[in-house]
Amino acid sequence: MPAGERHRELVWTIAILSALVVLRSLVYTIYEQAYFDSDQAIVGLMAKHLSEGRAFPLFFYGQAYMLAVEAWWAVPFFWIGGPTVAALRASLIATNIAVVALLVIGLVRWGGLRPRMAGLASMFFALAPPVTTAFLVEAQGGNVEPFFWVLVLWFVRRRPLVFGAVLAAGFLNREFSIYAVPVLIAGEVISRRWRRAETVRHWMLAAAAFVLVTGLIHSLTPYADLTGPGTRGQIQEDSQVGNLTARMSLQREDVVGRLVTLGGNVGAGLLGAREMTAPFASQGRDWLFWPIAIAFLAATLRVATRLRDAEARRTVAGAPFAAYLSGVGLVAAAAVFAVRPAAGMPPRYLLLTLLVPVGLLACLFLLETRAWIRRAAIGGVVVWTALSAIDHVRLAERYLSGQELNPLRSVADALVARGVTVTEANYWRAYKLTFLARERVKVSSIEFARISEYQWLASAQGDKLRQLSERPCDGGEPIEGWFLCPVR
Repeated sequence: MPAGERHRELVWTIAILSALVVLRSLVYTIYEQAYFDSDQAIVGLMAKHLSEGRAFPLFFYGQAYMLAVEAWWAVPFFWIGGPTVAALRASLIATNIAVVALLVIGLVRWGGLRPRMAGLASMFFALAPPVTTAFLVEAQGGNVEPFFWVLVLWFVRRRPLVFGAVLAAGFLNREFSIYAVPVLIAGEVISRRWRRAETVRHWMLAAAAFVLVTGLIHSLTPYADLTGPGTRGQIQEDSQVGNLTARMSLQREDVVGRLVTLGGNVGAGLLGAREMTAPFASQGRDWLFWPIAIAFLAATLRVATRLRDAEARRTVAGAPFAAYLSGVGLVAAAAVFAVRPAAGMPPRYLLLTLLVPVGLLACLFLLETRAWIRRAAIGGVVVWTALSAIDHVRLAERYLSGQELNPLRSVADALVARGVTVTEANYWRAYKLTFLARERVKVSSIEFARISEYQWLASAQGDKLRQLSERPCDGGEPIEGWFLCPVR
């Protein structure tokens, strides 16, 4: 293919996939009641405080881990669109688009595929089903960002100092970014480069850069506002290592349950091969599990069969990006399997497993010599894409019909209209209400507090403070079906 035609196809492929990312994310952008909670509001408030110069958030408010990359990235979007849910989502959509672009470029440059085939392989991310999409545009501090970090790490893998710096930022943002390292080291071992002096020197320089940048970032802690405006200099006692160890569960008797949950429930559910229902959306079909499982197994066996041929192995060695993607996804699955119990396996921890079908399909496209198998694979992706699109259409119809109300928006507007500037509520209402009201009402949390300023303001109210409750109370003032109750 001529270089000019290849470039045009690459541009069009990225543009089409970017449009799909925007379309699959529209409901969550337009309708602020669609999967938005106080955790996400914290990220929005961090971005608001930074955009106004009121605070310097370094980590997620209230903790000393999860680098505030998401909040920093949202600032220019807030400058343009204001501190709204839509602007916050727009920043996350931009990250999703960056991931799609890096996937396609990587599969073309280091995956041996022409752009349109790279785009087809990337469809599992570009048109992820509705619930999976919700996780990918969730302002949780580090859901979609690990995709970005592991892809960038591949692009800079031959530049050790840059690699180490990027890995440090990615790891502090979300520890899942470290999954790239064992895959890249495995590549060094398989290619027999690991014994070379330059390879050892490369990894030593990367490790030095990682330690240096990690230390530099942590050295900013005394200058950061760790619990919101006015808290500079406070020190949080928790750490990323402590958070990881606290969440681990190493129960050997739970192995079968973990396998079933990992592959048969949560993992399959993210791809739409199991029904997955949430209050804000639904996706998938149980009957699709076995067709996808069989197709996955067949593709894996076919790739393994082709790799028995020396020429096919040289082809993969010359175009290893697809293998890297699958490897990162498998490491993510193995890590969750190793440390999370079957009953506590959050879907967002498995998001990187979406890279497994992307990489597997890219390997099949690269190695397959039989036209009918390639056509069958393409047909399977088209069917999967159509089913995912149907789920998105149903989601859009659900919100367009007006079935999904936005009660907290009404409460926030009513509080502003009544001149209430300070109140308190439970955690899952407090920060969401505050963000929706753009801090014209500041709601302190009666449970875990992440922003100290709101707690100070509530304490200063004394007997005047009112608590927002869903239940009637003596002396309570009704407000949009809720009640402002005296604090006793």
